[in-house]
Amino acid sequence: MRAPAVDLAGMGQESRIDEAARDAVLDALRRDCPGAHVVAIAPSGLFVPMPADVALGTWQLISGPTSALALVVPEDNILVIDAWERTLRTGAVNLLVRPLADPAQQVRLHFIDMTHRHGVLLGFLTGFEAADDGPDLDGVAPIRPKVAVMRKDGMAVIQEVDDAATLILGWTREELLGRRTLDLVHPDEHQVAIDSWVSMLTRPGGTGRIRLRHRHRDGRWIWFEVTNHNRLADPEHGYVLAELLDITEEMAAQEALRASEQLLRRLTESLPVGVVQIDQDLRVVYHNERANRLLGRPVEQYRDAVAPGDRTEVDDALRAVLADGVDADLEVGLVHPFRGTRRLTVSLRALSGSSGAVTGAIISLADITEDVRMREELKYSAMFDSLTGCRNRASILGGLAGYLDLPACENSGVAAVFVDLDKFKQVNDRLGHAAGDALLVHVANRLRAAARHADLVGRLGGDEFLVVARDVASPADARMFAEKLATAISAGTVDLNGEPVRPEGSVGVAWSLPGDLDADALIAAADEAMYRAKRTHEVALANGTLARA
Repeated sequence: MRAPAVDLAGMGQESRIDEAARDAVLDALRRDCPGAHVVAIAPSGLFVPMPADVALGTWQLISGPTSALALVVPEDNILVIDAWERTLRTGAVNLLVRPLADPAQQVRLHFIDMTHRHGVLLGFLTGFEAADDGPDLDGVAPIRPKVAVMRKDGMAVIQEVDDAATLILGWTREELLGRRTLDLVHPDEHQVAIDSWVSMLTRPGGTGRIRLRHRHRDGRWIWFEVTNHNRLADPEHGYVLAELLDITEEMAAQEALRASEQLLRRLTESLPVGVVQIDQDLRVVYHNERANRLLGRPVEQYRDAVAPGDRTEVDDALRAVLADGVDADLEVGLVHPFRGTRRLTVSLRALSGSSGAVTGAIISLADITEDVRMREELKYSAMFDSLTGCRNRASILGGLAGYLDLPACENSGVAAVFVDLDKFKQVNDRLGHAAGDALLVHVANRLRAAARHADLVGRLGGDEFLVVARDVASPADARMFAEKLATAISAGTVDLNGEPVRPEGSVGVAWSLPGDLDADALIAAADEAMYRAKRTHEVALANGTLARA
């Protein structure tokens, strides 16, 4: 049925429609919309029982929802609120809305102020295209109010409640009247409720505020912020006025936040790393216990714990993460007061607020001292001979190639000294392999002691060693260097299983300027010279085609 063609003079204006005009609107609705849905509304906007003096006739009474907002789709709520505010100013308004019970339709919602005749405002829904009965408005979920009011005596016995209290708590008015509010309060909060009530009673005209859970009729607990106004001494009142603000959703959100924070804290406590949260001023906001153990001092002194050589890098990273949100991962030294120098990874991650601005940072600390030690050991084993401590074959050959690749300049020649121990097999056969190993270690120590700081000493395998020297000016200087090494090898004896043994070695040397020969050619020349030395028992220099002046 279509909405009535009623002349609502002044409806869209701010001027107040007089009572006669509003009566005419109601009569027109009765005449033209016999199947309209109707509800009584208080000035607060909440639905109230229909006064007995309103003749419904063929009108259908709306029940269930608590306000007009529960009758329309959420997108139309603002329109309804605006229309309601205009109704309170002008007396009558109507507008097109989409009913929540049938969003595909568009119907007309009417508000008419009939307080002069019936003491309430009336709301109508008209224009449904469906059957005369219209949609099922009883099934629309009500919107529960947030604020309720009670009157109590000095013993906290309920004397009066408003409709909102019954809607929020589910109890009827009759079930609430004459009941002590303490009967509704959660047992865990009885004592604080009593203390707050007594404190309020000692202050005539005073106010007490407290947060308490009240039992809903279905057994649920509703959180209220209760404000009690002591008007017992006021002759015009003589009661305590209680305002109850439903904060159930707020408390649920707080509980969810608390549970989330607890989860995060428990998680950080279980992590095998230290966690420190700082703000924009580098102040510690939170830290877990592991951070204390890693630093060995108060967490607030975390910057002082960094090894002096790494502090600049850490300070730069802190500035970058707090100023620009630049994350960083560092490996730094830590001076622990009891465990000495440690190695830590420090990971910095920016924290930001809802606006996107950086508010602080999370610092994650992990002790990698053992990992670094193992890494160094692997690096060492990849480069050095485990028995003698000399460079292994790959490492010494790589070092030689690197020296030969350097730019050539005055006095920049490279010497390769090949050393082969004499009679090493006899030592192994006669005194055992342990004695042979001890001899190799002894010779390696002698070679390192005789070499210069930048020289490289390597073991090619078995009883063969290679010493590489750079900045050797000439073949003659290379021969002198090789003779020095040979002398160092044979100087003195070494005790092998109680028997003094004087090491002997055949030494050959080859020399080249960088860029003239590659590593293989220079070693081949030194190896050839070494075999000549075995025959002559003297240090041999490679032939003139290699030993270039």
